Amino acid sequence: MRGAFRSAMQTSSTLLLCLLLVNDARAQGRAMALAVTRADGSDLRAWDQQLDQMIRARDLRVREAQQDASVPARQHERLDQYYRGVRIFGGDIARQISTNGTVSIFGIVHAGIDLDVSARIAAESADQAIARAVSGQAVDGSPELGILPLSDGYHLAYRGRALRGQEPTIVYIDANTGALLQSYSEFIYEVGIGKGTFGDNRKLSTTSVSGTFVADDQLRPAEITTYDMKGNLSRAQAVLRGTQVLVTADIASSSNNENWPDPTVVDAHVHAGWYYDYIFKRFGRHGIDGRDVRMAMVTHPVQLANISTASPSVLGTYYLNAFNCPTCGSDHRGIVVFGEGAPTGFFGAGVQVKPFSAAFDVVAHELTHGITAVTAGLNGFPLSEAGALNEGFSDIFGASTAFFFEPVRTSSLPASYLLGRDLTAPAGAFLSGIRGYLARSMSDPVQTGNPDNYAIRGTEAHFNSTILSHAFYLAIEGGTNRTSRLSVQGVGAGNRDQIEKVFFRALTVLLPSSSTFALARAATLQAARDLYGAGGTVERAVTQAWDAVGVQLRTVPTAAAAAVVTTAAECPTVTQPSWGIYGTVSAGSSSLSVSAWQFDLFDAAGSPLRTIPESSAAFASFFNQCGPGSNRIQAQSDACTAVCLSLGGGEQRRRSAFVHGRGRWRSNADLQHAEDYVGAVDGSIARF
Repeated sequence: MRGAFRSAMQTSSTLLLCLLLVNDARAQGRAMALAVTRADGSDLRAWDQQLDQMIRARDLRVREAQQDASVPARQHERLDQYYRGVRIFGGDIARQISTNGTVSIFGIVHAGIDLDVSARIAAESADQAIARAVSGQAVDGSPELGILPLSDGYHLAYRGRALRGQEPTIVYIDANTGALLQSYSEFIYEVGIGKGTFGDNRKLSTTSVSGTFVADDQLRPAEITTYDMKGNLSRAQAVLRGTQVLVTADIASSSNNENWPDPTVVDAHVHAGWYYDYIFKRFGRHGIDGRDVRMAMVTHPVQLANISTASPSVLGTYYLNAFNCPTCGSDHRGIVVFGEGAPTGFFGAGVQVKPFSAAFDVVAHELTHGITAVTAGLNGFPLSEAGALNEGFSDIFGASTAFFFEPVRTSSLPASYLLGRDLTAPAGAFLSGIRGYLARSMSDPVQTGNPDNYAIRGTEAHFNSTILSHAFYLAIEGGTNRTSRLSVQGVGAGNRDQIEKVFFRALTVLLPSSSTFALARAATLQAARDLYGAGGTVERAVTQAWDAVGVQLRTVPTAAAAAVVTTAAECPTVTQPSWGIYGTVSAGSSSLSVSAWQFDLFDAAGSPLRTIPESSAAFASFFNQCGPGSNRIQAQSDACTAVCLSLGGGEQRRRSAFVHGRGRWRSNADLQHAEDYVGAVDGSIARF
């Protein structure tokens, strides 16, 4: 990142990427991001009338309507857009209505579509076509026919699920050819008495079954059950796929209710109960879905003793991770899985990775993914800003839950803004070799190798999440952003509940599924006005925080890039050492066409090495990570790339389909990085 890793660049080169962009009137259809409020006056009235007309024409349909739990006499609608009776994936709108009219509208509206909605692939054949597209196994279900907006236009597509390797995967295929359009993993990564992992006594809510006590909390309105897979990975995977059912024998148990022996189980069960209490006491919410749906927590999916023989995918998923799968399980109501960790010395002398249930903020992080899934439904498309927001909100409420129960300096494990600090011993340790930091800093993201400003964002969701979480931190605590040097007057730690309520309101009732950072800014500002009035200290703090992290409304094109040293396995055809270069070009309110672009390479001293001119066609072949490659970029959408480039200055390079492993962006302590030059696009030139 610019300046952040300068000391680690002694032999690295620097990348500058230039693009010539022109407005593209030829692009099929257009997307319009709506962020209109009463402050916009006539624009709000005009859009309100337009939405009502679309509802009458059945081009918009109300998916959900609910009364506001925080502001009297307010109602919230979530509407889905349809074209010729077919739903547009990601075409959803959140409208807030009061007794005296509409208050706000947030979402994406698509217009100018010209598409035949008759699919050549029959609905009954779509399951198998989806499985073939990802070389996976078909999962019983009913794929949905819809319209998928991508950088190269609109596609008639089937959306369904398939099992790819170990992970249930959401898959979009072309409904006429069966070609893969997009895919992403469905895994979203991160009163008896017993001792937790850190030796503290904790009370569990348990149930007695035939003389044995099981970790089944039936005291809270939402049943919370913690399961012990006893290291049986195949059983755990079958449960996640829904091919096997969790039974009473799977529930973690103890013969002695006064001394539960397994701290991993104790932590998972206690932390889940505390999270339920937090969202109820702070926001009045009844569990994950607001209706007290059951909460299933799974521990010990693998055995710690088997870590040295685990495959990379098992290591990264079931040892060094926690994840939420919102539709997993035989009842499709979701499961949270906690990784087993790693023994002392596995990732460096004296470093231990704790079981992931040991970190209270990590447990709360994963459960927040469940709330996001049933409210904003932020999409999981690889490299999307919605994915980064999903991770950022989970970090925010992971930390907030910890602050609610573990105030600073009043606990043996006080809350902090270093999310995941308690995953390692020593706390917040760097793991050499593979993972880097498991922790992310919300107060100083650069400390853990993450961006603190939108101008230096990358493309990976966890990496970019700190742009949102740092804005949240600044709105509470105040301070000065490293990159922009802009200062924020926060509301103060004593008023943290105000900012928590603002961000929770934005997430649960205002944001649509295809949200960008720009829409998150608009929605949180509206939430501040809803709860605390316009022009007050809360709105000022949130406004200043977004300004400090460089997020404004998305009206003009922008570009961003990040680079990391890769391995031979990730870039097998490129001379080592090599860069993994990740780049995103984002359109503003108008569609764009790339007519020319180039790589400009510099050495660490800033002296030019060479320029590699590229064509419009090459842009389409390189920038294909957000969907089918194209030299066109639809309004309010992105074109993304992941490429390999030799650090040694050779000419070898290639397109790469790899998506960066979770956490690798944080591995900056022992790696050499390319410095990124990132500037706003002025309508003609974009620079990385």
